[in-house]
Amino acid sequence: MSAKKPLNNESYQIYGEEDDDYYYEEEYVMSKPVKITVYGLFVCVCVGCIWFFAIFLPGYFIPEARDLEGITKVTDLSVALRPLNEGRVKKLGLWDGARDAYDNDGETRDNESESDEELEIGESGNDMEGDVEIDLKRVVERIILIGDVHGHYTKLRKLLRKLNFRRRTDHVLMLGDFIAKGPDSIKVLEFAIDNNIDCILGNHELYVLRNYAQFHQLDAPMFVKDEADIGIEGLFNEDPEYLLAKKLEPHHIDYINKCLVIKKLGKVPLHGPNQDGGFKYTNGVAVHGGVRWDLPFEEQDSEKCLEMRSYIGPYFNESTDDPFEENAVSWSKIWNKKQKEIPKKDAHVVYYGHDARRGLMLKKYSKGLDTGCFKGGRLTSMVIWNEKITTSKGESKILHKEKIVSVSC
Repeated sequence: MSAKKPLNNESYQIYGEEDDDYYYEEEYVMSKPVKITVYGLFVCVCVGCIWFFAIFLPGYFIPEARDLEGITKVTDLSVALRPLNEGRVKKLGLWDGARDAYDNDGETRDNESESDEELEIGESGNDMEGDVEIDLKRVVERIILIGDVHGHYTKLRKLLRKLNFRRRTDHVLMLGDFIAKGPDSIKVLEFAIDNNIDCILGNHELYVLRNYAQFHQLDAPMFVKDEADIGIEGLFNEDPEYLLAKKLEPHHIDYINKCLVIKKLGKVPLHGPNQDGGFKYTNGVAVHGGVRWDLPFEEQDSEKCLEMRSYIGPYFNESTDDPFEENAVSWSKIWNKKQKEIPKKDAHVVYYGHDARRGLMLKKYSKGLDTGCFKGGRLTSMVIWNEKITTSKGESKILHKEKIVSVSC
């Protein structure tokens, strides 16, 4: 093979240097007006994204915040009971036998749609007689105290149907912990607001308020006339109360914020655990957890009233929420003992919730109504009313009566 001849007779074209092609990528330089336009569009897009993700979306999915007000410690119930005659008692289904009422889960018709005129001072409804000494209070037929609902909306409605609840002639007072743990806390709030249901502040409502304050960066909630604010440190996003607090709208928070620590109920029946009332009565109060026997209601520690389950011996002048703490004794046991040692006019019956472990606890001077609905127990109420009777001597007298009514959860 000759070096001078191409292989396989292939012909090759020989290029000279002058025939080489060179390609240059020409650099584009934006003019100043174009730069200003591009940079302006970029800034607008960035600002728009920040507004969308930081302002619009939170505002769309997270309700507007409202400042929290001071939580009132003690006030009087805003209603008074009108004595009912025998016909009205039968019509309302206030049957005899507290045990029958407690054990019977029979459903009753929902009477909320019936038209009932609101009873005002000096007026008499059908089958209602008698005058009551009241000071500008709304007159009702029954006061209904309900134990811990814990967000169980359907069970609350079931109980109220069984009671033939009428919002114009009944006054319902929930004894705290009506939200959290259960599936429908917001439905419970909406129903309570729509039906003018009264409330006592429970420890879970308190947790929701302080989580709400933390989430919306508000001042911590505080109790009126108490020395210390309610701290919000140590709260975490996984808390159920935190997750609930993020969903609450201003009218929900306004309702919870107006729940009181203690409500004075006025005259309530005074009787033993196996009775449903009679001619005797004394003062009644409602609270979520309990009260100290050695302090006036106005001087109680508000947060401890929400959480206590026991007194600590030997002097029983301090409380705890831990029933297994050393020297701890059920506060209601000591309370009943102390009430028997003071003048009858100064004694009080306390209606409370909070203590599902001990369940239904009916004593002479204390009535525990938390029967563990949140863990499949029961939802329990205490119905209080006054009954007008005529004795065999023709004398008109008032019976102070109450009954337990509950439904299964």
